[in-house]
Amino acid sequence: MFHHFRAAPLIGPMVLLGALTTASAADIKVLNANALTIAMKELAADFAKETGNQVSFVGVSPGIVDQRIKAGEVYDLVINATASVEAFEKEGRWRAGTRRPLARVGIGVAVREGVKVDLSTVESTRKALLDAKTITHSAPGGAGLSGVNAQKVLANLGLTDAVKAKTKLSPGNLADGQALIANGEVDIGLFNVSEIPRAPGVVRAGPVPAEVQVYINYDSAIPVTNTTPDAALALLKYFHRPASRPVWDKAGLEVVGE
Repeated sequence: MFHHFRAAPLIGPMVLLGALTTASAADIKVLNANALTIAMKELAADFAKETGNQVSFVGVSPGIVDQRIKAGEVYDLVINATASVEAFEKEGRWRAGTRRPLARVGIGVAVREGVKVDLSTVESTRKALLDAKTITHSAPGGAGLSGVNAQKVLANLGLTDAVKAKTKLSPGNLADGQALIANGEVDIGLFNVSEIPRAPGVVRAGPVPAEVQVYINYDSAIPVTNTTPDAALALLKYFHRPASRPVWDKAGLEVVGE
């Protein structure tokens, strides 16, 4: 564990930020699905300035989060796909009552810089994908979840069979996969909105329409090994502040819950 001092006593289930600023600074170690890392690092930097509490992130794919938890690694806060966090809750790995929704991310469209595609309607999105000579998305079955959801979006669009022959599955490295778009090998990519762009020359055209969208939902939880959870709870409260929403939006994520 990385917190050496207990923060001021909780008044309620969530500690107030002001209480922590008067206590000795804590170090909060977070294990999280990597899709959330960019937004959380930006928010945590401001949180550290306001409270003195330092935050470090171990951002990895959802599957690796599971592996690290099963291996017994110790963290102050864990954030991962909802199904995973729920499963570990049933195993008694979290402090009672601390699992809660944090954010969600949908599938977006990646294109080369300067390319315009119309994603305003379901039909215009279908046309863009049908007109593309080649498309790409992450390979399903890997440690991440975007490949599976990209396939679900294609199914919702009724395009599973129509684009199969021209789909080139991206390797595990997102930057390498999106580089196929940047160098002209691929016209359109379907990735988590938060993962676009990951290569120079690639831009986010936008999310797919809500009618066909598929989300990954992320929950947070405090491990039972965290015996002084006040600082981690305060960080979560900070993530949910209305003032934090622009940071989540910029990163392509939707904060949910409180």
